[in-house]
Amino acid sequence: LPSHPRRTLTQTVYMIPVTLAACLSLAPPSPARVVSSASPARILSSASRRALLHKGAAAAALPLLLSLPAVAQGGVPEGMRTSESYTNLQQISPETTGTLGAGTMSSRSRPVTGVVLLEEVQESGKKTAPTVSAELVLDGGVAATATFDAQYPLNRGMFYDVEVRNLAGEGAFLQVASLPEGKSLGEMSASFLTKSVFSTEGRFGAYGAPTDIKVLSKSEAGAMRLLEISFAALSPGGNEVPRRALVAAVQPEGSTDVVMLVGGSTTSEWKRAEPLLRSQASSFKIARVRPTSIKRKAKNDYRFENQGGLNERGSDSVSNLVDGF
Repeated sequence: LPSHPRRTLTQTVYMIPVTLAACLSLAPPSPARVVSSASPARILSSASRRALLHKGAAAAALPLLLSLPAVAQGGVPEGMRTSESYTNLQQISPETTGTLGAGTMSSRSRPVTGVVLLEEVQESGKKTAPTVSAELVLDGGVAATATFDAQYPLNRGMFYDVEVRNLAGEGAFLQVASLPEGKSLGEMSASFLTKSVFSTEGRFGAYGAPTDIKVLSKSEAGAMRLLEISFAALSPGGNEVPRRALVAAVQPEGSTDVVMLVGGSTTSEWKRAEPLLRSQASSFKIARVRPTSIKRKAKNDYRFENQGGLNERGSDSVSNLVDGF
């Protein structure tokens, strides 16, 4: 038997418009000029039969053609997604999970902490309790290096910004919040910090906004403000889990942002965890600041390209700390 080359689905689909045009043509092909002994009536009958066959073929093919997806402009079938339909990895792989709340896992998108990293988070010393250092981009044209002595292992991965925690759900993370125009940290009430930390997009809002938020104590140590807070976080099953948090907040020199180290544990573990969290908070500081032309945008984070985006940072380099102004 003669072999026929296989056609791909794409080749078949793109042949359809031509086939449809041919099938829907009601005029039969022009008869070839031949010398025939057939009578004029017989020739006319043959032409009529050919026209009828063309009409029948068109009627049979039409339902099939109408059931196929329309071909959009540019050659892409309507409804088909291409690489231009996606802007980040979360859209491509929504089943990939991130960590939300303290020690919990969820398939929701990663929490918003306001942190934009210029380079990979650094750690030194013990792996179980390292000294952590992270250079952050802040509003006001400032790059600040935040450091603290962690009491828990550093967590790495695309769903973490700067975070340490153990398997029991105790830990801490960095968060950045913009101050109102013309205001400083010293002028802000405690509610400014609690609204930033306990938003639904934040670290504790995986399954809904935390409830029963109460500031238990407030203190200051130099330029640092310290809040002890009780609240209830929602679990995956919708149950409220009582928790405690310790928030240490500073305003780096020259910046219009507040950088916070937020530590916490469940209320049942607070008595044991509190000394560790207070020691961790007391070590938190801004080690140095420098001017930068980089804006505090997600696309300027050094990890953005790894997540499927296009980095916008331009000339400012972490390895060469010379800025363009």
